[in-house]
Amino acid sequence: MRIRSAYLLCTGLMAILITSSACTERIDIELDSTYQRLVVDGSITTDSIRHSVMLSLTGDYFANRPSSRVRHAVVKLVIGEETVQLTESVSNPGRYETPYALKGVPGTTYELIISGLDINQDGEEERYHSTSTMPGGPELESIELRYYETPVASGYTVLMYASHPVDQRDWFGFKLMKNSDLLTDSLVKYSVLSDDIFDSGYFPGLPVGFLNDDDPREALHPGDTITLELNCIDEAYFKFVTDAQLEIAGNFPLFSGPPANIPSNIDNGAEGIFAAYSIQRLSLILP
Repeated sequence: MRIRSAYLLCTGLMAILITSSACTERIDIELDSTYQRLVVDGSITTDSIRHSVMLSLTGDYFANRPSSRVRHAVVKLVIGEETVQLTESVSNPGRYETPYALKGVPGTTYELIISGLDINQDGEEERYHSTSTMPGGPELESIELRYYETPVASGYTVLMYASHPVDQRDWFGFKLMKNSDLLTDSLVKYSVLSDDIFDSGYFPGLPVGFLNDDDPREALHPGDTITLELNCIDEAYFKFVTDAQLEIAGNFPLFSGPPANIPSNIDNGAEGIFAAYSIQRLSLILP
């Protein structure tokens, strides 16, 4: 009886293996192309610099080539009664810059107007528009480096101490720089946060970044300077970043909803974001 049971078990396992191997077959799926759309990536901050707007086109997911830049557009920035026309960079086509340094002012609404384009090639000129009001932001008081050590990792936690108004809703972004190296140099590394979980009006040592000893870029040594950049952003930019990071990471579990276009604050069917946000920075030297 035991021999027969073992025989049946082996036979069943062989059948499963044969069936499984027979089901593995490469299937090529043809994905249709869609119409091109304008992609906008622009911002204005409290830094006194020449702010810029990058214009490009959407492309097929598996195209495996950089997106095409959009040239010869008319890009204007409206600030109250003043209109500033941006000029296209000669060395970086598709990048439009203010002709002189501008310093953004919290509480000011900035309007972006893009025209002179025919993205869908129907013979009619298109016009795109967006607005963003620059938030004021909290008062950044200090930062702290605190060493951590676990069985799997060690390094420094960057803690932020700041106060903010309790009568308004705020959204924040955090960037970290080690000496002259921007560690948060990509969208997936850019950390954003809503103040919904802080009702006291104070951030009491909020962890805003981790520096791993095993990463040569992040590992700290005596004399290194760490700089925290606190961005006070609006809700549209917060949602854009969080949704983009979700699409990059992928949805879990496996049978979650399908991928979707990231919300944009540019009208007329364009993609991307135009954001006005304030900046505060504090630095700390590791003894």
